[in-house]
Amino acid sequence: MSFQGAVSINIYSALNGVISVPIYSNVPQDTDFPYVAIGQVNHAEDDTDSTTARECTYTIHVWSNEHSLAETESIQGEIFDNLHLLKFAEIGYTFTENYELSTEAFTDSDGQTKHGVSTFKLTIQKV
Repeated sequence: MSFQGAVSINIYSALNGVISVPIYSNVPQDTDFPYVAIGQVNHAEDDTDSTTARECTYTIHVWSNEHSLAETESIQGEIFDNLHLLKFAEIGYTFTENYELSTEAFTDSDGQTKHGVSTFKLTIQKV
């Protein structure tokens, strides 16, 4: 499995069925609110003389149509609780770091939809 596949599968597995709302890597059209979507995953080489590694950042999006940001922020809290410092398990890889870089919640450009964006960073090494 590729670095990219290992990261995406582990993010989905860590949240699916654990947080209070559905999570998607590809959101179906007309999905009911609230829900979570795995966003962009970026990879940069982080090799040393003796290891093959990648430094990754990934974004998790929360979407809600509640009047306030409270629901969005609560779901972001669930995501943080389940991902921050989590050691992913994937055969052939070691995840050495995983922590939240930033989080924000705001009203989307339509003036109604609430949008939360949480960005995490991890380092993954091939064993």
